[in-house]
Amino acid sequence: MSRTRRRTRATRGGLLAALVGTLGLVACGDDPEAGPRFDDEVPLDRRYGGTVVLSGTTGVETFNPAAPSDDLSYALQRHVVLMTLLRPGEDLEPRPYLAEAWTINDDSTQVEFRLRRDVLWHDGRPTTARDVEFTFRRIKDPELGFPNAQWFTGWEGPEVVDEYTIRFAVRPHSGLLGGWTRMPILPRHLLGSADPAQLATHAFGAEPVGNGPYRFVERRGGDTWIFEANPDFPAALGGRPFLDRLVYRAIPEPATQLAELRTGGVHFVRAFSPAQLARARAERALEVTEYPTRAYGFIAWNGTRPLFQDARVRRALTMALDRQALIAAVRHGLGEVSNGPIGPWHPAHDAALAPLPFAPDSAAALLAAAGWSDGDGDGVRERNGVAFRFEILTNERDTYRDIAEIVQSRLRAVGVAATPRTVETSSLIDAITTPERRFDAFVLEWEPDFEIDDRQLFSCEAIGEAFQFSSYCDPALEPVLDSIPRARSPEDAVRLLRAYARAIYRAQP
Repeated sequence: MSRTRRRTRATRGGLLAALVGTLGLVACGDDPEAGPRFDDEVPLDRRYGGTVVLSGTTGVETFNPAAPSDDLSYALQRHVVLMTLLRPGEDLEPRPYLAEAWTINDDSTQVEFRLRRDVLWHDGRPTTARDVEFTFRRIKDPELGFPNAQWFTGWEGPEVVDEYTIRFAVRPHSGLLGGWTRMPILPRHLLGSADPAQLATHAFGAEPVGNGPYRFVERRGGDTWIFEANPDFPAALGGRPFLDRLVYRAIPEPATQLAELRTGGVHFVRAFSPAQLARARAERALEVTEYPTRAYGFIAWNGTRPLFQDARVRRALTMALDRQALIAAVRHGLGEVSNGPIGPWHPAHDAALAPLPFAPDSAAALLAAAGWSDGDGDGVRERNGVAFRFEILTNERDTYRDIAEIVQSRLRAVGVAATPRTVETSSLIDAITTPERRFDAFVLEWEPDFEIDDRQLFSCEAIGEAFQFSSYCDPALEPVLDSIPRARSPEDAVRLLRAYARAIYRAQP
């Protein structure tokens, strides 16, 4: 794994508007040293209006939080179209949002939420405790197979006390309320009659009716999504957003994104390409921001394939890769080599655990010990008449394609033939999340929650579910994974998380 250490984004000048939520648009004039900034000196009535066009390399997969989502879809669900019950503050502690208050009893076995009475769905219906009840019951329903059900480990019920009050029974644990900062609430009056098994593919995912600060307007063509300010958004939560309209455009090629920034076709690029960074920094009309991220890049090996079922082989594949050189070449130094799934941003990160080294001779020795040798001299190892050949899937993002090509070259040096294949993002997600796991290996990025619970990634019980990509199962790891969300103190959580990280370090799934 090579963890993405910093992410970059760029904005074009000339805007006097700001986004509500955490998408984080900061605008400047064409001259970065001139023009009014968005602060208390700008009268309130001059802050409204205009359109901001946001761009990324991939399209919006779904607005339905009951379905597996990529990070873009997830951000638009939580911060633009829909609302979560709570939202994290700057200190990452839960803060009121749809729920204006909550109480936890003395032994932390019961939580009661009191909802705001002024939040309307975009069709005019009130958002009530019945919607919260519906959302909870659906995501806990095995028929749905919600991929993030572990957010609510230990939560039971609920009991609707009245239209704006709901009560849950809980098992005490660290990070008790974290799931409610991540799960958007669904409209019962629109989705209540849907079969739970079909909810993830409901038409709501393409044309949502939300209750957040922006209303979905339309999808234009295959690459543009349009949202407009919700005039009914509660004043106590910021009221109507300053922007009249927010537009998202999918532009796969970073060079095209940069050209659109120059001409004003795009105002803000999320996750700006490292390859374009130097060019963007050189242009005075663009403001580039770099910031730390929790994300790590990874290659998942399909554990249902015999090629990848031996931990010695998986360790060898890692040690055959010069990950530091990969970061320098593909990410222009914006990253660092990881020692596992818990990065330096988290208290449980184990700095004493050195990343596996780049050691092609050791990699070759491990492959030989696992029975893989090049008996016919064609440069590709075989075992029992089967050649070590496989495909690496990637999507359209240029960094992933470049990573796959470098991996192909490095693995060839130790007698492994890896062939990169680029597919559309929707096809990639379908291939890697379907129970049949229609891939050999793939390159992607994962951004953990602050409250790490990776049962969805590595639990034996999660095999076949959306995010158990590797189909990796270690019965000895199961009690550790199950205990992490039940930890009663931060110290217990750190101890368990480090045990989990060491197991993944050894196994390299």
